[in-house]
Amino acid sequence: MRVVYIEDNANNQRLLCRMLSKRNVEIALYDNAEDGYTAIHENQPDLIFMDVHLKTKTSGLDLVRQLRHDGVDTPIILVTIFNMMADKKRALEAGCNDFLMKPFEMAQLLNLVDQYAAAS
Repeated sequence: MRVVYIEDNANNQRLLCRMLSKRNVEIALYDNAEDGYTAIHENQPDLIFMDVHLKTKTSGLDLVRQLRHDGVDTPIILVTIFNMMADKKRALEAGCNDFLMKPFEMAQLLNLVDQYAAAS
């Protein structure tokens, strides 16, 4: 399974990589929306993890909207610290398939990966 993770925090990138080492996952990391956008179009991953807040002017939700507008149907899991129902609703309306709250347990992450791996 090929995964793209767009996250501007190196510690969060390392944590997710370490957790995903429990599965047969090839992960590509990007710290900004622009590089992530290009990589997604060029490499067509099986699953995308997306942070909401990125250091660039394009947010994770903006990028999700653009990807969906472009016809990208790859499952996207939003990774965020926000836990309000309104935040979840905005994520789903933007085109996310799922929502993972920081901090998350390894079991939550692996369950999501297994769920989307089985669906592909």
